[in-house]
Amino acid sequence: MAYIDGLLGQGERILIVERRHPIFIAGRLALFILAAAVLVALGVWLGTAVSRPAGIIVGALAVIPLVWAVWRFLAWHREQYVVTNARIVQVEGIITKRVMDSSLEKVNDILLTQSAMGRLFNYGTLEIVTGSEIGVNRLDALAEPFRFKRAILDARSQMGWADDRRPAPPEDVTRLLVALNDLRNAGVLSESEYLEKRAALLGSEAR
Repeated sequence: MAYIDGLLGQGERILIVERRHPIFIAGRLALFILAAAVLVALGVWLGTAVSRPAGIIVGALAVIPLVWAVWRFLAWHREQYVVTNARIVQVEGIITKRVMDSSLEKVNDILLTQSAMGRLFNYGTLEIVTGSEIGVNRLDALAEPFRFKRAILDARSQMGWADDRRPAPPEDVTRLLVALNDLRNAGVLSESEYLEKRAALLGSEAR
Protein backbone atom coordinates (compact mmCIF):
# COMPACT_ATOMS: atom_id res chain seq x y z
CA MET A 1 0.00 0.00 0.00
CA ALA A 2 1.35 3.43 -0.94
CA TYR A 3 2.14 5.80 1.91
CA ILE A 4 -0.56 8.25 0.86
CA ASP A 5 -3.21 5.52 1.02
CA GLY A 6 -2.57 5.12 4.74
CA LEU A 7 -3.39 8.81 5.30
CA LEU A 8 -6.89 8.61 3.90
CA GLY A 9 -9.89 8.86 6.19
CA GLN A 10 -13.07 6.83 5.91
CA GLY A 11 -14.80 7.60 2.63
CA GLU A 12 -11.88 9.73 1.44
CA ARG A 13 -10.56 9.02 -2.04
CA ILE A 14 -7.69 10.35 -4.13
CA LEU A 15 -8.69 12.46 -7.13
CA ILE A 16 -5.31 13.51 -8.50
CA VAL A 17 -1.62 13.08 -7.61
CA GLU A 18 1.08 15.37 -8.99
CA ARG A 19 4.65 16.35 -8.14
CA ARG A 20 7.07 19.03 -9.14
CA HIS A 21 7.81 19.08 -12.85
CA PRO A 22 10.84 16.96 -13.89
CA ILE A 23 12.54 20.12 -15.12
CA PHE A 24 12.75 21.17 -11.46
CA ILE A 25 15.14 18.30 -10.66
CA ALA A 26 16.80 17.84 -14.06
CA GLY A 27 19.10 20.87 -13.73
CA ARG A 28 20.25 19.88 -10.26
CA LEU A 29 20.95 16.31 -11.31
CA ALA A 30 22.93 17.54 -14.31
CA LEU A 31 25.20 19.59 -12.02
CA PHE A 32 25.91 16.62 -9.73
CA ILE A 33 26.60 14.31 -12.67
CA LEU A 34 28.88 16.92 -14.25
CA ALA A 35 30.79 17.26 -10.97
CA ALA A 36 31.23 13.48 -10.82
CA ALA A 37 32.48 13.39 -14.41
CA VAL A 38 35.00 16.17 -13.71
CA LEU A 39 36.31 14.32 -10.66
CA VAL A 40 36.68 11.08 -12.64
CA ALA A 41 38.50 12.86 -15.45
CA LEU A 42 40.76 14.64 -12.97
CA GLY A 43 41.47 11.34 -11.23
CA VAL A 44 42.44 9.68 -14.52
CA TRP A 45 44.74 12.57 -15.38
CA LEU A 46 46.38 12.58 -11.95
CA GLY A 47 46.81 8.82 -12.04
CA THR A 48 48.51 9.04 -15.42
CA ALA A 49 50.59 12.20 -15.08
CA VAL A 50 51.26 12.58 -11.36
CA SER A 51 50.51 9.72 -8.99
CA ARG A 52 48.27 6.69 -9.30
CA PRO A 53 47.19 6.74 -5.61
CA ALA A 54 46.28 10.42 -5.91
CA GLY A 55 44.27 9.68 -9.03
CA ILE A 56 42.39 6.87 -7.32
CA ILE A 57 41.56 9.09 -4.33
CA VAL A 58 40.29 11.95 -6.48
CA GLY A 59 38.37 9.57 -8.75
CA ALA A 60 36.73 7.93 -5.73
CA LEU A 61 35.42 11.33 -4.65
CA ALA A 62 33.11 11.18 -7.68
CA VAL A 63 30.91 8.85 -5.64
CA ILE A 64 29.87 11.77 -3.39
CA PRO A 65 28.01 13.85 -6.04
CA LEU A 66 26.55 10.68 -7.54
CA VAL A 67 25.11 9.58 -4.17
CA TRP A 68 23.80 13.10 -3.59
CA ALA A 69 22.17 13.07 -7.04
CA VAL A 70 20.37 9.80 -6.24
CA TRP A 71 19.22 11.23 -2.89
CA ARG A 72 17.86 14.40 -4.51
CA PHE A 73 16.05 12.35 -7.15
CA LEU A 74 14.40 10.18 -4.50
CA ALA A 75 13.39 13.30 -2.53
CA TRP A 76 11.79 14.73 -5.67
CA HIS A 77 10.05 11.46 -6.49
CA ARG A 78 8.66 11.00 -2.96
CA GLU A 79 7.27 14.55 -2.75
CA GLN A 80 3.65 14.41 -3.82
CA TYR A 81 0.83 16.92 -4.12
CA VAL A 82 -2.54 15.22 -3.72
CA VAL A 83 -6.15 16.34 -4.03
CA THR A 84 -8.74 14.13 -2.35
CA ASN A 85 -12.48 14.68 -2.10
CA ALA A 86 -11.86 16.34 1.30
CA ARG A 87 -8.48 18.08 1.31
CA ILE A 88 -5.21 19.02 -0.36
CA VAL A 89 -2.22 17.05 0.92
CA GLN A 90 1.51 17.58 0.49
CA VAL A 91 3.77 14.65 1.39
CA GLU A 92 7.56 14.88 1.39
CA GLY A 93 10.55 13.03 2.82
CA ILE A 94 12.40 9.79 2.09
CA ILE A 95 12.93 8.32 5.54
CA THR A 96 11.30 10.91 7.78
CA LYS A 97 7.93 11.85 6.31
CA ARG A 98 6.36 15.30 6.55
CA VAL A 99 2.67 15.71 5.75
CA MET A 100 0.81 19.03 5.39
CA ASP A 101 -2.81 19.39 4.41
CA SER A 102 -5.58 21.92 4.02
CA SER A 103 -9.30 21.16 4.12
CA LEU A 104 -11.11 22.04 0.91
CA GLU A 105 -13.71 23.82 3.03
CA LYS A 106 -11.07 26.39 4.04
CA VAL A 107 -9.85 27.15 0.52
CA ASN A 108 -10.88 30.70 -0.35
CA ASP A 109 -8.89 31.34 -3.50
CA ILE A 110 -6.24 29.80 -5.76
CA LEU A 111 -3.63 31.89 -7.57
CA LEU A 112 -1.76 30.32 -10.47
CA THR A 113 1.51 31.87 -11.66
CA GLN A 114 3.35 30.68 -14.78
CA SER A 115 6.56 32.03 -16.23
CA ALA A 116 7.35 31.82 -19.95
CA MET A 117 9.23 28.58 -19.27
CA GLY A 118 6.30 27.35 -17.22
CA ARG A 119 3.87 27.88 -20.10
CA LEU A 120 6.28 26.16 -22.48
CA PHE A 121 6.82 23.07 -20.30
CA ASN A 122 3.43 23.11 -18.53
CA TYR A 123 4.35 23.81 -14.92
CA GLY A 124 3.53 26.63 -12.52
CA THR A 125 3.14 27.76 -8.94
CA LEU A 126 -0.18 27.47 -7.13
CA GLU A 127 -0.76 29.69 -4.11
CA ILE A 128 -3.70 28.43 -2.08
CA VAL A 129 -5.37 31.01 0.13
CA THR A 130 -7.08 29.39 3.10
CA GLY A 131 -9.01 30.59 6.12
CA SER A 132 -5.98 29.97 8.36
CA GLU A 133 -2.23 30.27 8.16
CA ILE A 134 -1.78 26.51 8.57
CA GLY A 135 -1.84 24.14 5.63
CA VAL A 136 -0.63 23.85 2.08
CA ASN A 137 -0.17 27.41 0.91
CA ARG A 138 2.33 27.26 -1.97
CA LEU A 139 3.01 24.50 -4.48
CA ASP A 140 6.11 25.39 -6.50
CA ALA A 141 6.98 24.14 -10.00
CA LEU A 142 3.84 21.98 -10.05
CA ALA A 143 3.36 19.82 -13.13
CA GLU A 144 -0.04 20.09 -14.88
CA PRO A 145 -1.10 23.11 -12.78
CA PHE A 146 -4.37 23.75 -14.62
CA ARG A 147 -5.48 20.15 -14.17
CA PHE A 148 -4.57 20.29 -10.48
CA LYS A 149 -6.45 23.56 -9.99
CA ARG A 150 -9.51 22.21 -11.79
CA ALA A 151 -9.46 19.10 -9.55
CA ILE A 152 -9.55 21.36 -6.48
CA LEU A 153 -12.44 23.41 -7.86
CA ASP A 154 -14.41 20.32 -8.83
CA ALA A 155 -13.82 18.60 -5.49
CA ARG A 156 -14.77 21.68 -3.53
CA SER A 157 -17.90 22.19 -5.58
CA GLN A 158 -19.03 18.59 -5.09
CA MET A 159 -18.20 18.56 -1.40
CA GLY A 160 -19.68 21.90 -0.48
CA TRP A 161 -22.67 22.37 -2.73
CA ALA A 162 -23.64 19.09 -4.40
CA ASP A 163 -23.26 16.47 -1.70
CA ASP A 164 -24.66 18.21 1.35
CA ARG A 165 -26.87 20.76 -0.45
CA ARG A 166 -25.55 23.70 1.52
CA PRO A 167 -25.85 27.00 -0.38
CA ALA A 168 -22.57 28.61 -1.35
CA PRO A 169 -21.74 32.06 0.01
CA PRO A 170 -22.16 34.65 -2.75
CA GLU A 171 -18.52 35.74 -2.53
CA ASP A 172 -17.35 32.13 -3.04
CA VAL A 173 -19.59 31.72 -6.08
CA THR A 174 -18.13 34.89 -7.56
CA ARG A 175 -14.57 33.64 -7.03
CA LEU A 176 -15.35 30.29 -8.61
CA LEU A 177 -17.08 31.89 -11.58
CA VAL A 178 -13.96 33.99 -12.18
CA ALA A 179 -11.79 30.88 -11.85
CA LEU A 180 -13.97 28.96 -14.31
CA ASN A 181 -13.75 31.82 -16.79
CA ASP A 182 -9.94 31.81 -16.43
CA LEU A 183 -9.86 28.06 -17.12
CA ARG A 184 -12.05 28.52 -20.20
CA ASN A 185 -9.82 31.34 -21.51
CA ALA A 186 -6.74 29.19 -20.94
CA GLY A 187 -8.28 26.36 -22.96
CA VAL A 188 -8.52 23.96 -20.02
CA LEU A 189 -12.32 23.92 -20.15
CA SER A 190 -14.32 23.70 -23.34
CA GLU A 191 -17.26 26.06 -23.85
CA SER A 192 -19.77 23.31 -23.04
CA GLU A 193 -17.87 22.30 -19.88
CA TYR A 194 -17.69 25.93 -18.80
CA LEU A 195 -21.43 26.47 -19.30
CA GLU A 196 -22.27 23.25 -17.45
CA LYS A 197 -20.13 24.12 -14.42
CA ARG A 198 -21.34 27.74 -14.45
CA ALA A 199 -24.95 26.59 -14.42
CA ALA A 200 -24.20 24.23 -11.53
CA LEU A 201 -22.64 27.05 -9.51
CA LEU A 202 -25.47 29.48 -10.18
CA GLY A 203 -27.98 26.76 -9.35
CA SER A 204 -26.25 26.11 -6.00
CA GLU A 205 -26.39 29.80 -5.21
CA ALA A 206 -30.16 29.85 -5.78
CA ARG A 207 -30.85 26.97 -3.36
